[in-house]
Amino acid sequence: MQNLFKIWVAVSLLFAGANAHAQSGMNSYQQAALAGQEAANKGDHATAFAKYKIACLEGNIAVTCNNLGVMVYQGSNVAKDLPLARRAYEKGCAGNIASSCDVYGKMLKNGEGGPQDIAASLGPLSKACDGGRGSACYNLGYLYYAGKGVAADLGKGRGLFGKACERDNVDGCYGLGLMSQNGQGGPVDLTSAASAFQKSCTKGKADGCLNYGNALYGGEGVPQDRAAARATFAKACNAGAVGGCMNTGILARTGDGGAVDMAMARKYFGYACKLGNQDGCNEAKAIPQQ
Repeated sequence: MQNLFKIWVAVSLLFAGANAHAQSGMNSYQQAALAGQEAANKGDHATAFAKYKIACLEGNIAVTCNNLGVMVYQGSNVAKDLPLARRAYEKGCAGNIASSCDVYGKMLKNGEGGPQDIAASLGPLSKACDGGRGSACYNLGYLYYAGKGVAADLGKGRGLFGKACERDNVDGCYGLGLMSQNGQGGPVDLTSAASAFQKSCTKGKADGCLNYGNALYGGEGVPQDRAAARATFAKACNAGAVGGCMNTGILARTGDGGAVDMAMARKYFGYACKLGNQDGCNEAKAIPQQ
């Protein structure tokens, strides 16, 4: 809802002072846009929806198209309608609303609300990425990485993942970390890889924490710190990475990166077991209850 709120502000700025002057100076579509914003602010979502439809579909007012897209894409207080969302976001993108281009490109890429058209998604995603949308940079980078809808270009994919990471996109950071670690699309850069994995970890990416823990454990691109590695593996486990659970259990059992802690080892092996790892089940059983 944060993006929608910002768009409402944009609508109010677009018509700033309208209430202080005769609204007869506004055309019917501008009046509908203003009425939609006012209704939304009051929690009258049905009226907002109706007014946004008029302002967008008939009046081509881009900010209302984005608002309409948000409402029907998410099913926010109105019925979910992906074809209408796709149409609204397309119009919003044509009006240079970066968030509309972002979602419209994703819908084309994934075949949401209409036929999949990966090649057609490139333009909107590029526009959104240039407009500062990290998720669009990531999706575009993935297409270049995988060679979907465009010739594969690992260098471009890595660069786009880098842009996505700069804009705090967690998957972009993780992708950049893997490519930097493996030398894909450029030289091996373990420092960049560790930094990207760390950023993805701070944003809750389980595998990012696992890879950052590995970097800390081995001193790859970052000063070696076994204690920090142990804590990071535990964070990976708590986020759902079975490897993090296993590594935490092993380090607690051996006393690597801290004191020997058999209760902790048993607990984290047990977490791995709950995530479906049979080795975790076996290791947990092998440690007697304290």
